[in-house]
Amino acid sequence: MATITPASLSLVSRLIDSTPTRRVSSRPHQPSLAHRRRTLFREITKFRTIVANFDNDISRFSEQARLVNDTNNSARARIHYLNQEITRINQEETDGNFGNEYVRSLRHYNDYSRTNPNDYEGIRSRYTEANRIHGTLTAHIHEYIRPLRLEAQSLLRTLTRGQKKYETLNEDIVEFTRQKHDLQNEIDEMNREYLLLTINENVARGKKQHRSTYKRGKKRKH
Repeated sequence: MATITPASLSLVSRLIDSTPTRRVSSRPHQPSLAHRRRTLFREITKFRTIVANFDNDISRFSEQARLVNDTNNSARARIHYLNQEITRINQEETDGNFGNEYVRSLRHYNDYSRTNPNDYEGIRSRYTEANRIHGTLTAHIHEYIRPLRLEAQSLLRTLTRGQKKYETLNEDIVEFTRQKHDLQNEIDEMNREYLLLTINENVARGKKQHRSTYKRGKKRKH
């Protein structure tokens, strides 16, 4: 056992004086110090296990959030593509055979209405024909894009659920990280207390050995 010097005792005194009020008494008392140190070691071990569990949960939730975010991004990309396809099909069909036929019927109606303003029956029949062709064009386009619209709507619902899940996972990660940080601070505090208890216990053991050596020396002198 190393000799306890006055300088060492002075350092210990400064450590003890600077310790918060929750620390143990600076007067060494071997049984209580040893018991407190063992109890504190068990608490530190338990808290470290909880921190490790937090690390596992944070890692697991982060991976889940990454997967959910990847799924959300894929859904957004697919929805964007479907919307582009719907726009393209609308334009192509409008410019195609049905669209051209509707444009011709509408032009015919307008021209006939301008040149024969009193022929109400003729005007009505051409208006009806133009509407019929427009209805056929619209129904054709809707039927063509219907599967795309259904898929986009389904993906939009999936995306909405995915966004909520992603937000919830991130909120859990933030909360777990906060709790882990608070717990780590508590562990650091207990580690400082454990070190102080160890120093105090060594001081008490050194004093006890010093008294025992002093008593044996006095007996040999007699």
